[in-house]
Amino acid sequence: MLTVAVLQFLLALTYLAVPLVGHRHGVAAQRAADTEIRRQGHDPAVLVKHGLDFTASTASVMVSVAIAAGLAATAVLNLGGQPLPTWILQPILLIAGGFITTAQVFVGRYVQAALHKSGTLDIDTQALLGAAEAAFPGWFRPLVVTRFLLTTAGSLVILLVLAVS
Repeated sequence: MLTVAVLQFLLALTYLAVPLVGHRHGVAAQRAADTEIRRQGHDPAVLVKHGLDFTASTASVMVSVAIAAGLAATAVLNLGGQPLPTWILQPILLIAGGFITTAQVFVGRYVQAALHKSGTLDIDTQALLGAAEAAFPGWFRPLVVTRFLLTTAGSLVILLVLAVS
């Protein structure tokens, strides 16, 4: 159960760190994206229209904090030999969290698809994302990928370890 608890604590930390960094640096990232989209000759409203927002809302931070608290609680329960809450919550996180974190890891494809819908095919998605990403610390992207890996592969490992123990 120690392996399960360690993975859950690590995952909880990522669910705390990612939104807090997003909340702290997101406004600057949004400004950079708006500036880049204007530089390319487009109105920043196209970003809003397709839900392309680099800020972390208070609601999204609170949801992430709740997920982190749930993970920490299930980790403590696992250390006490109580795996039932993990059997309930970890598959939900695997599916729902996996879907959300996948979109964050593969954000370039998401942004390109969203802008494609608007008919603005001449937007340089790489430059747009590069401008936004430059506002975040260099370690932020690896942290997002780590959260994705722990949410997906880590959840599978957690469930597998519980199944064989």
